[in-house]
Amino acid sequence: MSTFMVMKKKNQLRYNAWNEHLNNTRERTNYSIRRMDLLIISISGAGIYIIFETLREFKTGHIKIEYSSLLLFSGLCFLTAILANFISQKTGFYSNDNEEKYIRLELDKITGKEINGGKQKKYDENVKTFNKSTDYLNAASIFLMLIGLVLLALFNFNLF
Repeated sequence: MSTFMVMKKKNQLRYNAWNEHLNNTRERTNYSIRRMDLLIISISGAGIYIIFETLREFKTGHIKIEYSSLLLFSGLCFLTAILANFISQKTGFYSNDNEEKYIRLELDKITGKEINGGKQKKYDENVKTFNKSTDYLNAASIFLMLIGLVLLALFNFNLF
């Protein structure tokens, strides 16, 4: 086998590996949009619903409101958790979009096309930046959801 054929085969293997990575990135993009975010939004939404129902019950005047600040801060935590989660969805999308563009340039490079290395480097930097932002926002939304749950539990505990 000639050196040219071996090199061509090596490029084909690299191309296939990057193409597979591209497909996996697309799958991860779709998967990441659906999983943990549903849990955070569901729990935080349920917490906000419980707060509204509690306030409606207090409006009747049969129950005296004590420690209302716990209820208020709990609601703010739930609301902020949902907002942080929505923003993390956007940063996650941008990260995956930039990674897809990076991979497309890598595939072009393997097939022998000339690429803009600066553009590829910029995509890589964007991926890192958006990934970091997404990680922080996800951690913040989980933390805020948990704090909201604890505050709501403390409020309910103080009712009895």
